Amino acid sequence: MTWGSVMIVTAYRRLFLTAVCVAFVQTNAADWRADLADFIAADPGAARDELTAAVTSAAPGWREVADAIESLEFPPADEYGPVLGTTVCIDGVERPWVLYVPASYDPTEPTPLLVKLHGGVSRAEIEEDPITSVEEGNELLNLDGRGWLGLYPFGQDGATWWDEVGMANIRNLVRTVKRRYNVDDDRVYMAGFSDGGSAAFLHAMVDPTDYAAFVALNGHMGVGSLDGDLPTYAPNFYNAPVYAVTTFDDSLYPSAKMRGSIEMAVEAGGDITYRELPGEHDFMDYAESELPRIYDFLDGNPRDRFPERIVWEAAVPEFGRCSWFSVDRVLPVEAAEWHADYNTVMVDDRKTIGFIPDYDFEGAGVKVTKVLEDTAAEDIGLAEGDVLVGADGAEIGDMDDLNAWKETISRGDDITLTVEREGETLTLEGNLPEPQNYFVFKREVPSAKAVVTYTDNRIDVKGSRLGEFTVYVHPDMIDLGRNLVIAVDGETVFDARVEPDVGYMLANFLENRDRKALYVAEVKINLEQ
Repeated sequence: MTWGSVMIVTAYRRLFLTAVCVAFVQTNAADWRADLADFIAADPGAARDELTAAVTSAAPGWREVADAIESLEFPPADEYGPVLGTTVCIDGVERPWVLYVPASYDPTEPTPLLVKLHGGVSRAEIEEDPITSVEEGNELLNLDGRGWLGLYPFGQDGATWWDEVGMANIRNLVRTVKRRYNVDDDRVYMAGFSDGGSAAFLHAMVDPTDYAAFVALNGHMGVGSLDGDLPTYAPNFYNAPVYAVTTFDDSLYPSAKMRGSIEMAVEAGGDITYRELPGEHDFMDYAESELPRIYDFLDGNPRDRFPERIVWEAAVPEFGRCSWFSVDRVLPVEAAEWHADYNTVMVDDRKTIGFIPDYDFEGAGVKVTKVLEDTAAEDIGLAEGDVLVGADGAEIGDMDDLNAWKETISRGDDITLTVEREGETLTLEGNLPEPQNYFVFKREVPSAKAVVTYTDNRIDVKGSRLGEFTVYVHPDMIDLGRNLVIAVDGETVFDARVEPDVGYMLANFLENRDRKALYVAEVKINLEQ
């Protein structure tokens, strides 16, 4: 094997040493601190680039800049309780979000942040009354009593927790809150129920860097892969602890079905605390007794900012990063012998017709907002806008009636639906599919896997299909006065000093808004087979 190119990235410094810098050469220490403050508050654009140039041309030490960023001052909150905001997502659609600000919020104290993801994320319409939704939820979560900030994104079909729009929205909102409030970077948590619980599993596997721990309640760890077509890998649960709850009588994800996937993930090395409880698909069935355990779990798991060991598997660079390491390219070769594929088969015997109801519909029946592909609903001829008013002779007046009817049928049964469509009453006949086996995770593209450790200025990488990777350098990990050694499968591929780059550090901070993980450089390793 021969080793390819190695690059210490200092491009940001070169980028800003332009003609703009010349105008700021005489900037003194007091000026660069003022420029830094303006830079942090500035929106993207030429003005912020000029401020970056002003700071870097003054040539402050990286430690001075880091201290200034870490000691940022924040203004008092303008409002307390649920505060409504809106954001334009990457699809151009404006969506609401809510930040719950506890009455005890103190802008001088770093404050934990709980990102709470709702269920039913595939519904067509966005939440019409976000404030009421949050107020009802916070009664239970008691963010005021704990003194925590609470971030509530709102998703919908086209902006779910496992598509590009919805995932980018969550990521951007975390940074938006960090820009305005004194968030404790080491105590940011994600929690969710139902679809939100499935999303907590997903983010723990593909994008855990912002978070200290995850709480997945009545979710399914395969939804992000199956519904979102995302490559997901159980060994990645090693890097951030997950608290998972299932219930015995859950109509969607009962304990008996979910248990196997949890056991598989634990076998893969996942750090999962798992609880099976009495109840249905309803958080209220166990919330009062379980919340103290959940909070104890979160309190006991602050972020390990620079873990000494990372286990990471990825197929695409979009989900290649975990903390200070990222997989940037996958080689199209056979996996190493030790690179096992952790997956498991489940049986889909849910009694679902295959449509998304309109939960805000106030008339008699259940209104269809979307028909899902490859389902009984599509085969039968159910259409968007239909109002389901009967099933097998039973009257369907609301969702409770629909769920009660489902208890009387089984997979493979013939069914007859009565719907109202454009003033006509129609009878649709068909059948539910037979139970089907499926894998929890899709496997459509090859993945690379790396087991990475660092100690005493040495990083060791055990790699499979690993073509290119990046190490992000922080002085709390690496002594910058000594050579950093990087070895892949026992062979040294890098042995040199790493120079801190203030321009890089500033750009990295803007990207992540993480005051406690201010990386000063990155080392890219390109391996050629």
